[in-house]
Amino acid sequence: MSCQPLGGPVGLLLLHGFSGSTATFSALEPALIQIGIAVQVPMLRGHGCDSPQALSGVSWPDWLEDARTALNDLRARAGSVIVVGHSMGALLAALLAAEQPELIDSLVLAAAPIQLASPLAPGRPFEFLTPLLGRLLPRWPLPRHYADPALASSDTSYPWVPMDALLSFLQLSVVVRRRLADVHLPVLILHSRADRVVAPAAADLLASVLGTPEQQVRMAWFERSGHELFRDGEQGAVIATVLQFVHERISRRPVAP
Repeated sequence: MSCQPLGGPVGLLLLHGFSGSTATFSALEPALIQIGIAVQVPMLRGHGCDSPQALSGVSWPDWLEDARTALNDLRARAGSVIVVGHSMGALLAALLAAEQPELIDSLVLAAAPIQLASPLAPGRPFEFLTPLLGRLLPRWPLPRHYADPALASSDTSYPWVPMDALLSFLQLSVVVRRRLADVHLPVLILHSRADRVVAPAAADLLASVLGTPEQQVRMAWFERSGHELFRDGEQGAVIATVLQFVHERISRRPVAP
């Protein structure tokens, strides 16, 4: 876990995705620290280990507990918290906002997987086959999709995951989708039209089902990046968009400790 001293009334909680690690935010974190903002980046349970087998037996309530603990730790040092979540981290961020809105100022949801591109995912045509595959296969491969293939070689995400962990991740997406109407905080949604993991339609769906007032939902589209928005070829533009949102939240709504 990475923590930095409080530099203002708002702290940033960064939540990485399924099979990923805190390396997702290796460029965003220092950019935030440079402008004096407290940052906390928890490594979610089962992630960041030598083998993907570390995820075996880990389920979505474990990841939510890790996220909740990090939120409470950061909230103790900051007046309020902006939660930035990538992929599964976006699901956890939304669930935190539904559960504890009084602790959170706003959300940045990047590549939120409420509608996966795979035909085996929840709500997709062959969803009914997923439980069967879960019984037959011990693990599932996770190809790395980048617009810039050279960047894939430095990706430390797991190349495969145990099936029980994958099924729990899919269950989380269903749970969160049912709770999105309970999210009423300002939201910045980031998505790429070239994402091959989360269907681009997921971004519009997310915006339409959130309980957040329409005027407080902002969408930022990117054209070339793959699923790894914070690491792919448009990284600079993605980070600039997040920083602009953070500046606006700090200047528009100062939060008392």
